[in-house]
Amino acid sequence: MHTYQASVRAQVKGRSQVIRTEVRAMNAQDARWLLWAQWGFHSIQSGPNQVNTR
Repeated sequence: MHTYQASVRAQVKGRSQVIRTEVRAMNAQDARWLLWAQWGFHSIQSGPNQVNTR
């Protein structure tokens, strides 16, 4: 498992905000699928980018 960061757009109290979030997945495509499932298909603004964890 790897950690991926992404910026997603979300509606908060009627306003649109970009939120940085993290997900754990086996690869970048799986991370993208998880982000789509959580935030919606057109919500990803940037990423997912793998975070170096040691």
